Amino acid sequence: MSTFIETQFPIARLSAEAYKERKAGASQTLTGLGKWWGRKPLILVRASILGMLMPASNDPKRDREIFLKILTMDDASAWDRCKPAVQRKTSRAAFDALSYAERIANCERPENVAGPSKAAWVEINTHLGTKATSLPELIEQLGQRTFGHTPRVGDSFCGGGSIPFEAARIGCEAYGSDLNPVAGLLTWASLNLLGGGKAVQDEVREVQETVFAAANKQITEWGIEHNERGERAEAFLYCVEVKPEGCDFYIPLAPSWVISEKYRIVATWQKVAGSDHLQPTVQSVSEAELKLYKEKKSATVGDSRAIDPFDPTRTWSIEALRGPEGLRRWTNDEVVPRPGDVFQERLYCIRWINANGERRYAAPDAADLAREAKVLKLLRERFDEWQREGFIPSKAIPEGGDKTEEPIRTRGWTHWHHLFTPRQLLVLGLVLSKTNENTDLSLPSRVALLLRSGTMSDFHSRLCRWDPSLAKSGGIGACIQTFYNQAYNTLYNFGSRSSTGLEAFSIGSRDLGLSRFKRSKVILSDARDLRETCDFWITDPPYADAVNYHELADFFLAWYDKQLAQAFPEWIPDARAELAVRGDGEDFRRSMVEIYQNLARHMPDNGMQMVMFTHQDPAVWADLGMILWAAGLKATAAWTISTETEAAGIKKGNYVQGTVCLVLRKRTVNEPGFLDEVYPLVEDEVKRQIESMQALDEGGEPNFNDADYQLAAYAAALKVLTKYSDLDGKEVEHEVFAVRERGQKSDFQTVIERAVTIACDLLVPRGLDAHWRELSLVERYYLRALDIESRGERRKGMYEELARGFGVTDIRLLLKSDQANGTRMHTPSGFSAGHLAPIGDVQDAVLASRRGRASSATTHPFAASPLRHLLFAIRETAAADMSPEPGRQYLRDTFGQAYWQRRERFIGLLEWLAALGNAEGMNEWTDDSEAARILAGRLRNDQA
Repeated sequence: MSTFIETQFPIARLSAEAYKERKAGASQTLTGLGKWWGRKPLILVRASILGMLMPASNDPKRDREIFLKILTMDDASAWDRCKPAVQRKTSRAAFDALSYAERIANCERPENVAGPSKAAWVEINTHLGTKATSLPELIEQLGQRTFGHTPRVGDSFCGGGSIPFEAARIGCEAYGSDLNPVAGLLTWASLNLLGGGKAVQDEVREVQETVFAAANKQITEWGIEHNERGERAEAFLYCVEVKPEGCDFYIPLAPSWVISEKYRIVATWQKVAGSDHLQPTVQSVSEAELKLYKEKKSATVGDSRAIDPFDPTRTWSIEALRGPEGLRRWTNDEVVPRPGDVFQERLYCIRWINANGERRYAAPDAADLAREAKVLKLLRERFDEWQREGFIPSKAIPEGGDKTEEPIRTRGWTHWHHLFTPRQLLVLGLVLSKTNENTDLSLPSRVALLLRSGTMSDFHSRLCRWDPSLAKSGGIGACIQTFYNQAYNTLYNFGSRSSTGLEAFSIGSRDLGLSRFKRSKVILSDARDLRETCDFWITDPPYADAVNYHELADFFLAWYDKQLAQAFPEWIPDARAELAVRGDGEDFRRSMVEIYQNLARHMPDNGMQMVMFTHQDPAVWADLGMILWAAGLKATAAWTISTETEAAGIKKGNYVQGTVCLVLRKRTVNEPGFLDEVYPLVEDEVKRQIESMQALDEGGEPNFNDADYQLAAYAAALKVLTKYSDLDGKEVEHEVFAVRERGQKSDFQTVIERAVTIACDLLVPRGLDAHWRELSLVERYYLRALDIESRGERRKGMYEELARGFGVTDIRLLLKSDQANGTRMHTPSGFSAGHLAPIGDVQDAVLASRRGRASSATTHPFAASPLRHLLFAIRETAAADMSPEPGRQYLRDTFGQAYWQRRERFIGLLEWLAALGNAEGMNEWTDDSEAARILAGRLRNDQA
């Protein structure tokens, strides 16, 4: 029997809810436990589990209504979730008239409400034949009906814990495993801190308050954050300085010396007689001066060059300063640069606050520098003991990593504690040392304090940017966390919080109103070795090195290290990178096949899997498909959920906006497949998938972009291919592990690429349906590219992927700009004569010969196309002060009698091009669109 998710899925509403959850930032349920990359939205996990449990009936419309009621995503529930202040100002009719995304902007998220209303439960139970009054009760009853027990959900790549946590929260038994101890710790905390009940959360909160009170008392006694005026420091600003050859002073480096935009605070530098170090002054400036500072007129580093602050024409290459042999490598016992090192470090500003809450920025004076020296002395007195006990990191940074090599190369740092200043190490080490003074800590409290040390280190390192736009009256949000992206970004200037700025990072003490979760289990295990049986496996696997989890998580593991072994003696405090599944070669494929074969073995015959995937590369998709195929799984459904950005708007960078959720079952029947039969089936499935997404697009919920349609095409191809046990007699193992020549494609990849071509053929720009089939592939590409450009798409990768779909190998001559996030197509007037002059035109030949190459008009496939001639006619019309006669005559001369046969197509294309000038961001088309409009009118009235 099919389940709901195998027949339909409310992707529009789910996309809106998933995006709202992702945009919630720090108020997301699991974010407060600690940093992890790529957590899937909890609402998506909830909907997926429910969709796999809920049977599909003969009434799909009613199934959908009930499914939305269970998730509190139906119209009535959305109104109930609406905030009271909004309900008082808005009528129900006006609320329902909004799009779903607009409605929920002022609603609580589904996870934060009690659940369906009593009236909704009556409808739910009537339809499903259950007697539930809560979501956990419903899950239990559906699980008993399907499996004979409470459903068990597992994730063998549990990462940040989204899947086990949400499974447990809605009443399932949850299982999570991962190789990485950081992932294991986060997942354990989600289940046992957030899911531990109120008593656990109260205890965890009290323990953290006690530890921080003790640390604060010690810091106050040391006097390292207080000055003689009775103020306490809130933030310290540091910068790197260098002394290049030929310069008689050290240059403090920063891309900007703006400290606070709101208060117009900047740092300036002056020479000091008899010293080779400059003296900072922190002062307020006028709006006009601030503007110059914001335009980086005072920057002392830019384009990887150090800049003389007194003579900007004098610059030095940063790379050259590092020297041909690179920087000296720091040793374990070093926490500050040696006097002879290329990069020195200094404090240049402190933000103070007094008892009345009044703040000021000031350059450090002699007393402040003395406190810095005291901090270094205090740290050195404790350094060996604290490393031995695990209160500060002692591990070396792994060499040769894609991410970890950056701090080694750019700063010479060799150990994880080198990423922290002495002040940061002293404060963080002190907090962990106070943790160990309490020998009676429960496991949840110990885990909470351990995770808190990780979160504090993320916001308290030499890699924390100072953002002057956030330097406002309260708080220290201007200190941006280390992992604001997936990299170790070494900085020229950075901000550091005082200990008071770390008190807000309380872990696991937030009351979510949750009762204690059912049985759950978290282990550190290679997914190939797990022995737990689950009814549903939901995974977001590694692929093509999308994220270097082990390299990034090592930052936190360096702090957990010895403390982790005390909390979980059976866990190995090592990321075991050598076992991590990564890459895209044969070893990766073989490991993934073994993993998914193992998951299939540990799943009942009526069990299901979901694999979440977001990659665009057809080769990677082909690998994934063959991996799942070889593992004995078949795809039964695929849904694209918009999880990465808003339903509308431009996203920066070449990546997709949706996550494809592949639903899979065991392949229990050996059915051979044949390519000549597969292609039409793939075409039908791609068409069905695209049309379902387009229907949602037309309803405004949401706007899928071309990357999402491409993902859907890949997934549709997998759905067809994976139901067969072999393809044209070739066994699965042969296809997965066959050794191929460079550029050689498997049949599997060929079918997947064909699916993209089918999708491209189906995605006809609105208004061109009548003429699309008459156009060549390169003509379709040009018009489709204009279509996505008119809708705000500027990512170069999208234009390249589109070209692959249409089989166009060279798009350079069609692009006005090929910038990564600023790609634009040529307008008719923007094409040079060499692009669009008539074939054989003397002018074209002359221009080509001057450039020393063959005429582009005769070599590029676009050159001989009717559309190319039509664009030239538009250009001629615009050049003749909007007189259509030259353009009309050019078309008649070029096509002769065929002109009359093509005239209606020309008019249709001209009218479509005429509308481009009205699209937002298409100002360059204003004149050419007007020329197209005028020429279309002239052609319509033309007579033989």
